[in-house]
Amino acid sequence: MQTFEGIAMKRAWLRPGAGIAVAIVLLLGAEALLHSDTVLHRFRAVFAAGRAMDKLLHVERNPPRLLLLGNSRVDNGFDPVTVVEHAGGRSGPSGFNLGLPGANASVLHGIVRRLDSARLLGPGAIEQVVIGLDEGLVQADDSLGYLVFFGDRERMLAHGDYANLARSILRGWGYAGNLKQLREPAKLEQLVRAVLGPVEPVGGGAARRQGYRPGFGAAAQDADQVMRQEAGSTAPPDRIAAADLLAMLDLLRQCGVRASVVFPPLLTRQVLYLDEAHPAAAPYLKIRSELAARDVPMLALAAGERRDPAEFVNAGHLNDRGAQRFSAMLGRALADDGARPVRVGAR
Repeated sequence: MQTFEGIAMKRAWLRPGAGIAVAIVLLLGAEALLHSDTVLHRFRAVFAAGRAMDKLLHVERNPPRLLLLGNSRVDNGFDPVTVVEHAGGRSGPSGFNLGLPGANASVLHGIVRRLDSARLLGPGAIEQVVIGLDEGLVQADDSLGYLVFFGDRERMLAHGDYANLARSILRGWGYAGNLKQLREPAKLEQLVRAVLGPVEPVGGGAARRQGYRPGFGAAAQDADQVMRQEAGSTAPPDRIAAADLLAMLDLLRQCGVRASVVFPPLLTRQVLYLDEAHPAAAPYLKIRSELAARDVPMLALAAGERRDPAEFVNAGHLNDRGAQRFSAMLGRALADDGARPVRVGAR
């Protein structure tokens, strides 16, 4: 026999709109979770944005003196331990690789703004930043959804970028496309494992190699991502991403951070910032001129040298052997140049 309370509760659930109310509560709960750094970090082995949060939280808790920023070509292209060693900092500056596969300059600008808000930029904290600059860094692609979590809303508003602004506010909607990955059994299994206990991303957590993830094959770089990166290499820069690159450099300078740019090595071509003969190079050469006007040191490692395929995982990404050699070159170039005159080329 049902009690009076049980009957009343049953009637409440049968009232019109009760299901909608429950759905709204669940959606609001899910939205709140997506605004939590802790929750995103929990799924660092599942989503690229989670791994990005793993790296960012590590930097915030252990600010290095040298920070490497960029996309996948930095992520698996430069070992910060090797860079610091060859820059003469064996017992001095620490280094960290905050390369994020698929990130563009707008994403990195948002991260730099967050570090600035936490007062982690400048003397006594992050004193030097090196940005790995390829064509993808100034293009609009945000297929991995970083802007939802790391975008600078003030910049979005200033640019009139209302779509990304809305995505960053309503994260459940903004990140919905990336959540579709969970339809893949392997991704869903990763999610379940992450719910049950801490799971580190492929290549290890942020602390394992100071953010550096060696490129050993497909596991380190998704084939579709490589294809998108190369297919877009001759597309013109995105207006907003290019502006955010310059704004990021200006912010770093205002904070007293020594900022420089390194052009990542590619197997079969040069980045368009260096290829003056390429028909699509003009807008990239303009960006290079704007960097020079700001006295930003620019480094092209082993410029003119014939590339060795044994140092590359694919046409655009170094393996560990290549990364160690180019990291040593970057360290020596930083020791030579510091934040002084603009120079393209390094020994």
